[in-house]
Amino acid sequence: MTLQIETEVNLGLEPCVAVWNNNLFVGTECGSVVVLNQNLQSETKWAAHEVQIFAMAISNTNVYTTSNDGCIKVWTLKGEEVTQLKTDGADIGAMFVLGEELYAGDEGGNIFVYENNALKAFYNVLEEVKDIVVQPPYMFTARDLYVTITEIKPDQSKDQFVTRHVMEGRAPMRILNESRLVVIGRGGNNLQLHELSLESKFKKLHEVKVSDMILTSLTTSGDFAWTAGWDGFVRRWKVSGERLEAAGEMNLGGCINALVTSSLDHVCALLTGGRVLIIKSM
Repeated sequence: MTLQIETEVNLGLEPCVAVWNNNLFVGTECGSVVVLNQNLQSETKWAAHEVQIFAMAISNTNVYTTSNDGCIKVWTLKGEEVTQLKTDGADIGAMFVLGEELYAGDEGGNIFVYENNALKAFYNVLEEVKDIVVQPPYMFTARDLYVTITEIKPDQSKDQFVTRHVMEGRAPMRILNESRLVVIGRGGNNLQLHELSLESKFKKLHEVKVSDMILTSLTTSGDFAWTAGWDGFVRRWKVSGERLEAAGEMNLGGCINALVTSSLDHVCALLTGGRVLIIKSM
């Protein structure tokens, strides 16, 4: 399989994080959110924070952003401010939307669960949260060395949880097809494939060396995972049974800050210097 650039634009701003919901929502170093359509044409832009946006998440109706101001800001998809969600004041570094619930993790290990913009549950996993994904009843959190798997039931308890497993790995990580977990290896260069099963203790099925440099970005679509990082390469991987198989790569010539899939065969890449590209798998 080959990859090719379908569309490209330069924002003139440093892009940091991104989410997708029919449009591409880009959080920038200056604290603004830039919205681009499927052809990377500008739709709207708004000032969300005074400095860099640390994390973003999106639902069917709202965009969530965080920075160093100790709160989560909630916006409509058009950029109108809805409310601000209170936290403990520490920097929120990761967010995840599951249905009507928003999960947010901060540098102090706190996990806040909101529903309809109201705090529903609160947990603490004892270390900084750089990424969080949820596949009920399990919540996966990661920093730089370990992935912690916690069983939670926010509909039954606001603060009780059970740590079920801890394994080597680091942010970022993603769930693939509700049956596999892909996570960056502890060294930052490898991609690991795990079973999504407590019975097997989330067994590691396969691990591949991706790069000699640090991987910053990971996203999934269907049976595929996409990786990128400091070396400037976007790589696509097919999950075939219990193995990861190379399925195309492209050198974009600059450090890649973030990836987000827009369809089964398309991924959006954000590069240092302001470049934003849509890449298609052929």
